[in-house]
Formats: sequence, C-alpha cells, structure tokens
Amino acid sequence: MPQFSGHWYSGRAARLVFVEAALVGMALWISGHQARGWRELAALVAAAACVPAALYLADLYDPQVMRNDRMRGSGTLKALGLAALAAAIFGLLGGGTLPRGALIETLGVASLGVLLARAALVARMDERGHNRVLVIGAGQRALEIERIVRTEAYGEYEVAGKLDPTVDLGEQHHVSAVGGGEVIAAAGALLEEDGPAANEVALAPTPEVVPSSHLIVGPGGAPAQIQGPIAEAKVAARKAPEEKPLAAVVPLPTHPNPAIAVTAHTLTDAVRDLKVDTVVIASDERRARLPIEEFIRLRLGGITVLPAQRFAERVLRRVPIALLRPSDLAIGEGLNSPMRAAVKRVFDLVTSGILLVCAAPVLAVLAILIKLDSQGPVFYWQERVGRGGRIFRLHKLRTMRHDAEKLSGPVWAAQKDPRVTRMGAFLRMTRLDEIPQAFAVFQGHMSFVGPRPERPFFVQQLKTQVPFYGMREAVKPGITGWAQIRYPYGSSVDDARAKLEYDLYYVQHQSLFLDLAICFHTVKTVIFGRGAR
Repeated sequence: MPQFSGHWYSGRAARLVFVEAALVGMALWISGHQARGWRELAALVAAAACVPAALYLADLYDPQVMRNDRMRGSGTLKALGLAALAAAIFGLLGGGTLPRGALIETLGVASLGVLLARAALVARMDERGHNRVLVIGAGQRALEIERIVRTEAYGEYEVAGKLDPTVDLGEQHHVSAVGGGEVIAAAGALLEEDGPAANEVALAPTPEVVPSSHLIVGPGGAPAQIQGPIAEAKVAARKAPEEKPLAAVVPLPTHPNPAIAVTAHTLTDAVRDLKVDTVVIASDERRARLPIEEFIRLRLGGITVLPAQRFAERVLRRVPIALLRPSDLAIGEGLNSPMRAAVKRVFDLVTSGILLVCAAPVLAVLAILIKLDSQGPVFYWQERVGRGGRIFRLHKLRTMRHDAEKLSGPVWAAQKDPRVTRMGAFLRMTRLDEIPQAFAVFQGHMSFVGPRPERPFFVQQLKTQVPFYGMREAVKPGITGWAQIRYPYGSSVDDARAKLEYDLYYVQHQSLFLDLAICFHTVKTVIFGRGAR
C-alpha cells in the first residue's frame, strides 16, 4: 500500500485514478482538435471531466465500493450515465456549435476506456491480494490482524500464513494418521483453525507454519473420541515411508474450511516458501520469544516487518484501539513542530478567509430565515475543549429551540431530534450551521482541519470510558476532519471510540497533503448531506 506525505492510500484506487485520467485525456485529445475556439474546447474539457467526477461522487474510487461493484458494474454504468447527462448540459452551454459527433466521441472513448480499465484492474474473479502477509502470533491480536486482512483489505493484502512464535522450527517430528485408511497426503502437523464468521468474506484458508515434519492423513478420519479438524493431527509417532514423496503444502480434505500446514526449518524458509511480502508481529505477550536476528535479515532482503498496530494503520487508515498499547503512542516523532504549525496556521487563515467571504451573503439570508422560523438569537455559543484541554467558546448558527437543554441538560443529538427547528434541520443537513466556526479559527482556538471539538461534559465522561481519548487534544479541533468524513455522526460512547481511531490516525499522520485531501472530500460529504444529524 503506497504512502505519500505520511498518509497511506489504496494502491488499486491510485492506479485507477492515473489510468482513467490518462484515458480521459486521450479521449479529449482525439476530439479536442475539432474544437473551434476556446469556448468549444472548454465545453469538451468540462464534458470529459464529467466522467471521473461522476465516478468520484459515486464513491467508485473507494476500495470497498469498487469491490462490491466489480461483478455487475451497475454503479459504474449509473455513474457513466450521469456523466453523459452532465456532459450534454456542458455541450449546450458551449453554444450548441460543437462539431458533429465531437461530444459523443469524447464521452464514448472515455467511457469505454473506463469500463476496460475497471474490468482489468477491479473486476477480477479471484481474491488474491497484491501483498502476501505472514502473521507472527497465535492469540487475539493475530486473529484481529487476520480478520482485518480478510474483511477490510479489499484485495490489497492476503494472509499467506500464520506462525506461533513459541514454536521451535528447528525441531523434528514424525507423525502419522490414526484410524486406518489409505495414505493420501503428507504435510506438517496441523493446528485447529475455525471457519470464517458468517458476515465475513471467506478467502483461502490460512496456512500454519510448523516445524519440519511429516503427517499422513487418511480418508477414514480420526477416531470418534477425537473431535474437530485438529483430530487429524492427533496421531502416533511413526516415520513416514521414505518411498512416498511428501508434499510441502497439503490441504486437509476432510474439513470444509481446511487448514494448511507448511513445513519449515527457519522463518526465512517460511517466508520464501509462502512468497511473503510483509511480516506482521502480532503476538499477545510482550516478552514472547521472537527471532529478532531473522527479522533483521528479512528486512535486509527487502521484506517489510511491522508490528500489528502499524500494519493495521496502513490497511484501515485508522488506528485500531484493540491493537494499541500505551508505548505505541508514547514512542515516536514529535506530533508538532514549529514549521508544521506555521504552515498549518497559514492554511487555516487562507481557507477560513475564503469560506467567510464566499458565505457572507448566505449567512445574511440564513439569519433572516432563522429569525422568521423560531424565537431566539441567530447565533448560539457553547464551551468546547481545544488543544491541551483548554476551554474556548464556539459559535454556530442556532438549529434548536433556544431553551432546548433547559430541562434535559447536555445530551447526545439523536435522529429526528425533537429539539431541532425546521430551519435547523436544513442547516444541519447542509452543514451550513458550521460556518461561524471560522471565527474560532481566526482567533486561533481551532484549525480548519482537525478532530471535532467536543463539549467538556462529554469529554470528561469519554476520558474515563475510552482509552487514549486524551490524545485528541494533541492538535487543535477542526471544522472538518478525518473522522468527520470517514465516519457518520457519533451519538454514543461506541461511536466516540470508533471516531477516536480516525482521530488518532490524523494526529499521527497530519500533513498539508492530508488536510487538502480532507477538504476535497468534505465537499462531497456536504453535497450529499452524509452523516448529518
């Protein structure tokens, strides 16, 4: 998975962006020479740009959406239909003087190129990932890494195997099947592996790396008193017949989700046999015996070796609290620097200034509508928690009755909240009530991009219930943020815990590039009213 300016992004999505941009550019080059004058050329450029814009608005550069749409392609076809409609409008704005067939030629070549590109890069029948992962561990952390790869990597990664760090790969064992039957296969000792959950995507079974050994599996299975797939490994010690060749990787044929055993003398052997690209250290015990020297040799050989939480960051673009330890946040580079703070301050002033200048006429109209809709002031203020736990006043356009919390006190917002006025519902859906926060950005209490500013009452509660919640205060809160565009509106402790994972990612990977990407995605979030409440 590639990284740019500290931010991890989907390699498959990036390839699609570049390939489809090149195809759209080719379509424009083919038809663009027919344009007569800048107005016709601008109309063709706008029409061609409708294709990637429609795909982006339909979330078809999101790895999960791409994967779900890979077989039928219905989402892609709908997006291309929307692009054709928008392009026709731009064609009319071009004066209706475009050369005959130029607009259709541009859209046709671009759309055909997009469909072919997605057929080649997305709509693959297999689920094999680009990066093969060997998980070092046998506990809950290892299981969580396997679950993440199977259900949330969307083809970017696949589990190549799993190794218990307590296993001594140098030991030799010779075992054979119990219960009679013809010898049909030979492999290493098998460990029990549960099948995937019903709501998970079932990929290939995970190989278990075991000491170099021989296991003979009979079709008759194990005795009745031994239950489960591990029963095939409950065998008596006996050397396998030397005249029968022994396979290195053999599935267990008597189980619907067979485990696989890979014999190896060293970790390097396992990495080579499984064609591993990344080794993930996911042992539960901090003092687990780990082959440090072999890890170093693997890194020198070009293999990526990562702890569980850092690998999860790459895949999820958030920091899973289940994999996080206090030392993971305590050790590392500084979270703030004078140069980064200066660049971010300039960015905040420029973006907030543009927002206020563009929104000033809209604010005037909204102020009148708010006064006509309900009694009370146009603006209201609340205390919020800023960087370092400092309290500041935040102003917004009023969306509730002026006495909304007189009896209930501070409570989470809910769907169809009865306290919200008719105008307030519109303001929340369009996020227009957030505009006055730009004044707090000018005062230096907030940033344009950062974690959502929360009320002191809720912060004190969440700090006692959600681990690492105080880390959000390492940066200034923002009008928009990584958690705001990646997760819907939160109204519970569980939502706060989920959003914290995105906030922690932003705290550790903040950069000007990430801020610009968040602002770009915020436009789509506002247009479609996602996550509003």
